[in-house]
Amino acid sequence: MYLKIVLLLFCFAIGKAVGLTCYACSFSSQDADRSCLTITDTTHTVDCPFTYCTIMRQEFTDPAGAISSFLRGCEEEPDYLNHEITDPTFRTFYRACTNDLCNIGNGIQPVVGGGLSPRPIYNGNNLLVPGTGNSPRVQASLVTAVTMIILHMI
Repeated sequence: MYLKIVLLLFCFAIGKAVGLTCYACSFSSQDADRSCLTITDTTHTVDCPFTYCTIMRQEFTDPAGAISSFLRGCEEEPDYLNHEITDPTFRTFYRACTNDLCNIGNGIQPVVGGGLSPRPIYNGNNLLVPGTGNSPRVQASLVTAVTMIILHMI
């Protein structure tokens, strides 16, 4: 009985240990602190329970290049993957990646990591096919499933 409990706790520990780490910070044009715009040793990180590390950079179109807001974080389903949208007021860059601490850079250039940024750069629409690659979450789920089967047999 104790063996079953120990193995079950081990499965949960593996599931929690396998995850994504992302930089997380924000900046607004009203803020004096611009530290989020550049990654340093003190940039805040989070254990992300989701699939993507992200960057959203929004610039004013007038004056061109002036940053309105900037966000590094993590999301389950970002609105866009490595995409740029321009309207009369803003030019907004959306970046997403799937490796630890991959949401680096200025937000203008596409981030790399997880095969989401093709080379050469593709200017068409992004197509994300779920279930491709070797996700650590799938591997952890497989370990959990096998362990549960073994526990049942004991």
